[in-house]
Amino acid sequence: MNHKELMKRFLDLEDEEEEIVEAWALFIAVQKVFRDAEAGIISKRERDKVQRDFIKHMRKNKLGMQDEEDTLKAHEVAIIKEGGAKNELKPLSIFDIWLIADFKDVCAAYVADDLSSVEGVPDMIIKFLRDPSVDGRMKERLIEKDIGRGEKLLNTVIGYIPTDENAHLLLVELYDREERHVEAEAEYKRFLSKTDDEVGWANYGHFLEKRGRYADSLDAFKNSLARCERAGKEEYRGFLDAVKDSIDRVERMKNLEGEAAIKAREYQEAEWLIDDIREFAEKRFEKELAKAEAEYKEERDLEAIMLEDAFDFINWFVFNRKLKDGKTPGLVYAEENGLSSDLMERIEGLGNPVAGNFEGVGVDHAAFKLMVKDMATETEYTLMGNVPELIEGQTFVGNIYPWADFYLTGGGLKVHDEESSQSINKR
Repeated sequence: MNHKELMKRFLDLEDEEEEIVEAWALFIAVQKVFRDAEAGIISKRERDKVQRDFIKHMRKNKLGMQDEEDTLKAHEVAIIKEGGAKNELKPLSIFDIWLIADFKDVCAAYVADDLSSVEGVPDMIIKFLRDPSVDGRMKERLIEKDIGRGEKLLNTVIGYIPTDENAHLLLVELYDREERHVEAEAEYKRFLSKTDDEVGWANYGHFLEKRGRYADSLDAFKNSLARCERAGKEEYRGFLDAVKDSIDRVERMKNLEGEAAIKAREYQEAEWLIDDIREFAEKRFEKELAKAEAEYKEERDLEAIMLEDAFDFINWFVFNRKLKDGKTPGLVYAEENGLSSDLMERIEGLGNPVAGNFEGVGVDHAAFKLMVKDMATETEYTLMGNVPELIEGQTFVGNIYPWADFYLTGGGLKVHDEESSQSINKR
């Protein structure tokens, strides 16, 4: 299979007109020569010649390019004939472009009907997955592009190296996205039976927690903790603290009963959904995010968005700031994922947080429940969150976000120390 045939098959261009196929071939060449010129492999003159050839071909055939600025998704590009109908638009992932430009052998293996017949498999795939210089999004895209082929690729690697962490992680992520939870759990168990890996145990703990299997989740996190402590490596300290926090959280969930358990679970699921929406928005609307950051700083006269303001900013971008079509990124996520009208209404409500200085007037950390009072209006709110540092009488400033019959912390509360809280309460 020559390069153009491989490109057509990998990018699904086999039914495209030849001038568009050639345009993509030239566009891919441009991507490669720009990187080669930057690395000093070729001269700028050679780079510019390839770019001129691309521009000349586009003009000659009356072709144009579209990207996110033209309402495509982030990291999508399209080549279309001038005056062509919208339904003729066939966007490609820029990650697919980079894959075919830089990893032809991997792409050839990907499209092969029989992986075992491809020379260099699985070594080339293992090398690709393990290479830290390769953008993680390219690795994810290789698997997501065609679920069947991606799964086959990962299982081929695992068949040769059962302890390969990269293939394992990508495979359980694939199963999780596809809601193939039985297969995901089987893969966790298979991997842990071979490695007894502390990160693997923690990931399995999170997986079980999301399934509501708190006793099993607790065991998994404790296994992770034991292996970390046994290793005693200093670089594990941050990870160790995170595992301890997970154990504390899951123990509390495990011990809850009745209405308290239902509310705590509802809170957890809301937090997970919001995390998913934020991740979606950051990936999908990369250019919009950059514009939004500039707007946010200008509106609030900020030189930079500090860490303590990061949650408020991303929540504003996802749930308040509208895109060109009048929707927020949060609502785009809801529509694309077919969420219920009730959830869509709740997501829309996140764009209207209550801002202010608050005092904790009732604390039930075991149930993740806080009663807080707006110090300006005396209005009390039920707040669900994991804020162990907040005690009764302590104050904090920030936004709280409406969700069902309670509010969420949004991740960005600034809790005052005891002295500051006492001073504020005396005013």
